[in-house]
Amino acid sequence: MERQTEVPAGLADALVPVVTELIPLLRERIPRDPAAALGRLGAPEAKPGMFGVVAGRLRADPGELSMASRLSSLGVPVSERLLGALELTLDELPVAVPDEVEAAIPGPDATPSSFGFGMVGGPSAATDLAVRLLDQLRPGISDLVVTLVAELAENAAVAPLLTAAPELTGEEELAAAHGAAHLALAVAVALPVLRRVEAPLVAGTSAAVVGVALGAVAALLSEIPMPPAYAAALLEKRRAEYVLPVWASCAAEVREHRFTLAERSVVGEADFSGNGLAVAVAGGIAVRTGLDEGHMGVSLRILEGPPDELNVDWWDEVVELSWRAERGDAAFGEGDSHHSRTPPWPGDYRVRVHAIGRDGEERERYEILLWQAPPGPDIVHKRSDRLGYVVRGEPVPDIEPPPEAAHRWINESLLGEAATVTMVSGESLEDVLRGFGADPAEPESAEELSQEFDLDPWVSVVAVEGGVLAVEFNGYQGSYPRVLESVSQAGRTASLFWNINALTRLSFADNGNVLTSFELGHGGDVSDPEVHDAVADLEFDSYRDRLEKGLVAVERYSGCRLRQEDIQRIAEEDVAYRILPHLPELYPEARNPDGSRAFPGSGPLDAETDRLAFVPEETLRELAWRAASAAAEHAGVAEDPVVAAALAERRLSPEAEHLARRSQLREGREHAWLWQAIHNATNPDALAAAITSLAAARYASGPKGEELLAYARRLARE
Repeated sequence: MERQTEVPAGLADALVPVVTELIPLLRERIPRDPAAALGRLGAPEAKPGMFGVVAGRLRADPGELSMASRLSSLGVPVSERLLGALELTLDELPVAVPDEVEAAIPGPDATPSSFGFGMVGGPSAATDLAVRLLDQLRPGISDLVVTLVAELAENAAVAPLLTAAPELTGEEELAAAHGAAHLALAVAVALPVLRRVEAPLVAGTSAAVVGVALGAVAALLSEIPMPPAYAAALLEKRRAEYVLPVWASCAAEVREHRFTLAERSVVGEADFSGNGLAVAVAGGIAVRTGLDEGHMGVSLRILEGPPDELNVDWWDEVVELSWRAERGDAAFGEGDSHHSRTPPWPGDYRVRVHAIGRDGEERERYEILLWQAPPGPDIVHKRSDRLGYVVRGEPVPDIEPPPEAAHRWINESLLGEAATVTMVSGESLEDVLRGFGADPAEPESAEELSQEFDLDPWVSVVAVEGGVLAVEFNGYQGSYPRVLESVSQAGRTASLFWNINALTRLSFADNGNVLTSFELGHGGDVSDPEVHDAVADLEFDSYRDRLEKGLVAVERYSGCRLRQEDIQRIAEEDVAYRILPHLPELYPEARNPDGSRAFPGSGPLDAETDRLAFVPEETLRELAWRAASAAAEHAGVAEDPVVAAALAERRLSPEAEHLARRSQLREGREHAWLWQAIHNATNPDALAAAITSLAAARYASGPKGEELLAYARRLARE
């Protein structure tokens, strides 16, 4: 450890009798858990203790860290617990201060007569505050303790007291003994030094002693080696705690067109000519990549036994081989955590390597499955990329990319996570915008709208080859039937929605009619001849390129072409239009043949909602409008002409529908529940109208909401 402060001659030797007497006494007072956390500072590869791994921060550049910084790195819990354990002992412990300490520490005249101290953020432990005060009032004292602790740890009389007992073999026992002994040394050094220091609020206090000792021991333990028996103990602990199955996502380092999963560095070239993808090498396995240099995404799954199924649908190449681990713990790189390493024991394994994108036409990535099994021959489950043929020395066949390959850029574009793409065969941007419920005369900045995060919908439109492209970044209005009906008046329309939860919706509409709309991979009515032609030969049951296949269907049906440069053009033009959303679709309540609810047990009346299914239809209709009226009265708008007309006529006039639609936007949300209650009351199905109007009105009626629900319960029970 680098010495930061010059120690006066004879000072360390004078402290030897003091610390050798105090170490055994103090060590017994230090709790096991925080001692183990301290003891692991020299072993950052160990499993994190209850206070987390801080060695990385302490080791970054220990010579430049202040005492307060070292203490803060340990965190408040460890400081507070150790102060609580040692405070009474330190307060009552008589310690003789050697004359050499008296001579080395400047007297009270070094203390400023006035001072100020401020603290913003950070830990609030008493030890932290005491150390910060000490460093301000008596600079250099903490550094002196750090240097003395490091020097005394190497002293011939002190070092044996820091060695773990030979009978200790467990990882936690060794870490705790290592941490407790060195902390005891640091406290034994700090105690006589700080009792000599005179400074307001901190002189000789337990908080200052423990704080300075913790900072000193953190600096020391982050640099000195662990006890000799610790490596074996840690390995045994990891083996005992290792639980299968394990899944990890890693970034493997690629060099010279390969990455390795190995127990040690793999030297020399690997021969991939056998299967073109993966091979066992000394110490692990090597995988041939299309990428020359960089980092590669790899999914690692370590199983209890052979995988239940063979997945070749998603992948270009799938190869299985055997590998013998010499000791275990194979990793993709030196910095890999234990979660991305193979089991920490030797044995025979089968490894199944999956690869996609090695030819560079889509994002390259890999999956590796590993399980213990006797040695066996290599098995090639699938071979289909060009690189594999080249590496194996075989003639490269003519591989025609599927139509969806043209859209593989979509996942890396601005639309990657969530969007709706709507394509219309017409030529009028204005008609498409009006179909969405947007005003062509009110353009805004798309970038500014995207940063508002208020969930108000908006759309960008551009002319493309064959028609009009409408894009909603993280929006979904183009998947709604009402929008599709309106937009398709301008021309044949198809849309594809997707979001970050892997939900999708592929829709086709023409001349104001939605022909079909379905989730990719879950069937759908494709009886319309032109819809059938649009989805022909697109295997939505396969997860691979499912989104890209949906875009192919949208292009085919609409006659438009989607290009990456079109999305870039939308971003560069930075023009968007706010959407006035259509009102939600009103659906009938699903019923069983006997009239009961098909999906019972939920609703505004909880389980009693089911009883409403047997209430007369006219009574249900009255209940729905009573709920809407209660919401209007509580909102104080029952006398508003538009609202009053809607309640009296039991329908939405054009003016009322406009207000109801605006209530879905940020600026109109004050009466959102009211308009939802009124809109729901217009549902042609009386049972659905009553249930959904009650559900909305209970939030819009204030105190009257409970009265309304009580009235509905009485109706349900009669």
